[in-house]
Amino acid sequence: MSFREVDAFEVREVLRCWMGEQGLRKAAKAAGVDRKTTRRYVRAAGEAGWARESAREIDDELIGVVITAVRPGRPWGHGAAWEALEARPDRLTAWVLNPPHPPG
Repeated sequence: MSFREVDAFEVREVLRCWMGEQGLRKAAKAAGVDRKTTRRYVRAAGEAGWARESAREIDDELIGVVITAVRPGRPWGHGAAWEALEARPDRLTAWVLNPPHPPG
């Protein structure tokens, strides 16, 4: 399974649609995400104390809580690819200064 970064605007759009009484499918379509992803966002917001019926605003604090809950555990903020690049700064510098040319 590959990882795709969670965007704050996706989370906000899903919660906005869900709050507007749309179902998971419609909220997913409006936000451009998978229905299972939509379910994870709504569930994480619910666990944070947010509900459709509540008057709680969809603010940056709620978005941050949802993103933290749904993204994979990366306490340092970077994934395996970043670690691999950090392990070889000499190679990365060489690629930036002398990019490989495509065959042809």
